Amino acid sequence: MPRYLAGRGNLVDSARQRLQAVSEGYQARSVIYYGLRGVGKTVLLNAVEEEADKLEVLCRHIEVKEDGDLTKTLASASNAFVVSLSAMKAAKAWLDRVVSVAKSFTATWNPEDNTLSLGLNDAALTAATAGTGDLSNDLTQLLVELGKCARECKKTICFCIDEVQYARKEELEAVMTALHRTSQLNLPIIFFCAGLPRILKDAGDVKSYSERLFEFIEIDSLSASAAAEAVIEPAKPFGVAYDDDAVALIVKETAGYPYFIQEMCSTIWERCDGSRITVEDVAANIDETNRRLDKGFFLVRFNRCTAREQEFLQAMASCEELPCTIANVAKAMGRKVTAISPFRAKLINKGLIYATGRGEIDFTVPRFDAFLKRTQGV
Repeated sequence: MPRYLAGRGNLVDSARQRLQAVSEGYQARSVIYYGLRGVGKTVLLNAVEEEADKLEVLCRHIEVKEDGDLTKTLASASNAFVVSLSAMKAAKAWLDRVVSVAKSFTATWNPEDNTLSLGLNDAALTAATAGTGDLSNDLTQLLVELGKCARECKKTICFCIDEVQYARKEELEAVMTALHRTSQLNLPIIFFCAGLPRILKDAGDVKSYSERLFEFIEIDSLSASAAAEAVIEPAKPFGVAYDDDAVALIVKETAGYPYFIQEMCSTIWERCDGSRITVEDVAANIDETNRRLDKGFFLVRFNRCTAREQEFLQAMASCEELPCTIANVAKAMGRKVTAISPFRAKLINKGLIYATGRGEIDFTVPRFDAFLKRTQGV
């Protein structure tokens, strides 16, 4: 988490306004932030959580694992919300009902971690259940009961979901169905999600009305002025300044991607002395920055791929321009399109590439093609 969040102030302000609106009983669309790796989606989501804490909104962070289960983490988060609401004593009747629903949902969809224990008398619980086996129906009932209880307690519930592109389609459908119903009932529940660009297609495929439930906001590299702020401002408390041409070179080399800026400035900071950073200091550390990115940010992703998947990525990098067509990738690999389609699907599922258009693909990691050319002899 950077000490100075450059270029995202308007997005944080917008998130705060949404949280305030829901807390005051008004409706506000949930949000999905989408973009490439390294643009700061998770950082932005963390900033939203901080705003929620300031407003005393009940907030839980969920990270969807590549091989994980969003349903399980939703059950865990819902249980945590129930525990928080149970301490408020403001809605005993609703609390009994939501506890029953949460227990039933947890038992059905989270059998490995049925740990909800509030010290309540089971005999006093209502007959409400969320264990029908239909995920959309069960999650809808759970969120409706949570929302009603939160409203009685004058609280707002916020789910922050990171890496949402890894959610299974049936889970996305369940979330959208439940959110649709809570919106109809004007219940104080809102979602902020972050994911790779493929979430646009996945959400549209699941529900045609997804754009009415979520505002999809693209998170891109920083503008030149915001990138300069990201370089200059964090150094000020330490009495360190950058020459203008040094800043310009950093912005150019990093293309304004926040993670690359952090990595380059960290490298310069560790290897330079003095209170002023010159353009010569920056130039002397470009190769070292690339080496650190290659060994960490890039290589850890490349090594997750099979030999054939790596060959696919190398073929993409060999194309004259990106995005590239699947036909050109097949040509570079000396194979038919049908033969390489399974590799394409697996790389999309791993979050390394995404479809930019019909028959076209690109890397989800900025400058991944440059890494492959530097290190793999492409």
